[in-house]
Parts: sequence; structure tokens; C-alpha cells
Amino acid sequence: MQAFWDSQFRFSEILPDFAGALARMAEASAAVTQATQTTQASYGPDPRQWVEWMSGDGPETRLTVILHGGYWRALEAETHRFMMPAFRPFGVAVANVEYRLMPAFRLDELVADIAAALRLLGTRFPTARFVLVGHSAGAHLALSAMAEPDLAARTQGVLALSGVYDLHPVAQSFLQETLALTPAEIARHSLSPEGPYPPTLYLNGDRETHEFLRGGALMGSGPSAAWRILPGADHMSLPDAACAQAPALLDHLTELGAPA
Repeated sequence: MQAFWDSQFRFSEILPDFAGALARMAEASAAVTQATQTTQASYGPDPRQWVEWMSGDGPETRLTVILHGGYWRALEAETHRFMMPAFRPFGVAVANVEYRLMPAFRLDELVADIAAALRLLGTRFPTARFVLVGHSAGAHLALSAMAEPDLAARTQGVLALSGVYDLHPVAQSFLQETLALTPAEIARHSLSPEGPYPPTLYLNGDRETHEFLRGGALMGSGPSAAWRILPGADHMSLPDAACAQAPALLDHLTELGAPA
């Protein structure tokens, strides 16, 4: 059984150029760091509890917030700065959130980090509503934070890129050795299409594994939701594909939130 779930989640084996994809993300993010000024603020005492933002060229009523993936136990916000410029034309700023990682911290704490970061951003940009752009575990955390009514009300929509929403298969894979998910965590943090979410556009690439496609299709069947497949994209190239199509995706997200 574990061999099957590993075949769905272990990207170092699924994607021949997985290491190259990580290197390209880091290189592109380093270029953004060199070219663009950002402001950083802490939302907690841990070194990973920080958020940064760069100014945008769009209306003061929208703030895009990027949440990186890494299966809740890896990767850094610094190597996801490459996504920020694509969203600058569409809001007052673009933010990028760092958060603590498992297994040293549990999922409740990671979700609390996202909520704290969003509340800090809300005070810095009082006229803006959030558009959350979460990739992989970041999509799961973005939607999980929407259980807080004040944050859900403040959020215009979510772009959920190749998220992991059902934790039962995760616990059957190689990831469980690190994550050590408990039955209570699996039950509490697995997401269903009927959750209290703002308008959400679920995105997958057509080169993803069955489990990621299943998750996107299922979640996209919920209210104020839709599911789109971007051709030619896999799990690691999907953020680039989404950035390239940012105007159309944001328009689609706006349509999902429009009155029927």
C-alpha cells in the first residue's frame, strides 16, 4: 500500500528533473531579491514567523498573498519570491508568507501561523482584501485558515495550486515517517468541498499524479468553486504556469465570487 501512495507523492522519483526545478525556483527568486525591494515583518518570535511584501501597481482593495508548499516540512518563502512579480499589477502589494514546519510544530500551529500572518497584513493594508495563492501544502494551509470567520470575510478568493486536501493518503506514504500525523490531526485537518471557503479556483497540471488530480476535482465540486487543468504543467511547474496566466485566473476567481 505504501508503495502506491509513494508513487503519488514522492516527487524526487516521479519527476526526473525535480532537483532542477528546485534550483530554477531558487535562481529565479534570487533574481527577484536582487531587483526588487521588499518589506519584512515578524508575526511571532520564531525565526520562521515572518511575512514580506513588495508594492504593487493595482487597486488598494486587493492584496495577493503567496503561501509556499513543501509537504508542511520543507522549503522556504525565500525560494518562492519568483511568484511575486506576476501579481504586482493586480493589487496594492504582493505578500509572501513564511511559517514554521513539521514535525517540530504541529499542523494546528502551522495553520495558526498563516492566520497570524494574514492578521498582520490586514493591519498594514486596512483597505485590501486577500487573494491567497497557495501551492501544494500552501493551498491546504490557505484553505485551513479560512476556518477563522474574520479571515474568510477578509478574503476575496483563493487560487489553490495542486493542493493536498485529504490527509488520509498522506499518512499512508513515506511522508508519515517525518510528519507523524495522528488520527486526530488527520480528521481535523483533512478538507472537504463543503468547507467554509471563499470563492476558490482549484488548479492542477495535466501531468500530475492521480491523487492530486482527484483532490482538485473533488474540491472543485464545492460551492463557489471551480477546477481547471493547465496543459503541460506538473506539480513543480504549475506555479510558473499559474503566474503566466495570472490575469485570466484572477478574472475567473472574480467571476466565482460574483452574484448569481
